[in-house]
Amino acid sequence: MIDGTAWLYHGEVVHRRFRPVRHDLRYRVYNLFADVDRLSELGRGLRLFSYNGFNLFSIDDRNHGPGDGTAISEHVWRVARAAQTRRPIARIFMFCYPRVLGYVFNPLTVYYGYDGEGALGLMIYEVNNTFGQRHSYAIAVDPAQPQACDKALYVSPFNRVEGTYHFSAQPPGDHLRLGINLSTAEGPCLAASFHGERRDLSDRTLLRSFLSLPWLPLQVMGGIRWEALKLWLKGLKPVKRPAPPATSISFSKGPRPLP
Repeated sequence: MIDGTAWLYHGEVVHRRFRPVRHDLRYRVYNLFADVDRLSELGRGLRLFSYNGFNLFSIDDRNHGPGDGTAISEHVWRVARAAQTRRPIARIFMFCYPRVLGYVFNPLTVYYGYDGEGALGLMIYEVNNTFGQRHSYAIAVDPAQPQACDKALYVSPFNRVEGTYHFSAQPPGDHLRLGINLSTAEGPCLAASFHGERRDLSDRTLLRSFLSLPWLPLQVMGGIRWEALKLWLKGLKPVKRPAPPATSISFSKGPRPLP
């Protein structure tokens, strides 16, 4: 059972590329974990955080979902109703980088859906690439089945749109662990993970987070381009970017229209 409305997780992102060249990276980051139905309350209760407004930290609907200003909560609840979960979802939290002074790039936003008994029943992995495209993978959680979905969106310029994502996520508590592996017919290709510790959300912890990593969004985007340069110097060549997928959401149990 999850208790609370929102908090922060400070930790590390680790990426490992296994082929055709070996490449590792590690960065310190912090993320917001918040109830999607309580974002406006956070904006009213904190001086350094706003919802759909400029502040030191903020969350904006345009950075998520359709990207047209549709409320985050409205979008993810539509996805939750379309997903074939074992039990109805009762509460949804989002895990993402917040905007810092109006700017953010989220390679991945993760939504955790809980059923009425407080068990994790749905995961939504919202992936952004650096070309302005977004695709979500909605996975109904079944303890007897792995979380997996075919790759649909062009992300790294050095990888074709092929293979299967395998997701690993446990209900967050004092610690949050999240893992994503990509495998193709040739075997494991990439592995990415986050491990962080929970911190209470307040104006004080927000300010301390900013002082510890004042330009987090620039670090994220700059890190992506820096690591891409290093991969190019190691001999990798970009592959042609295909057209985006016909639908913006992949469901683990097959495609279906949103209500």
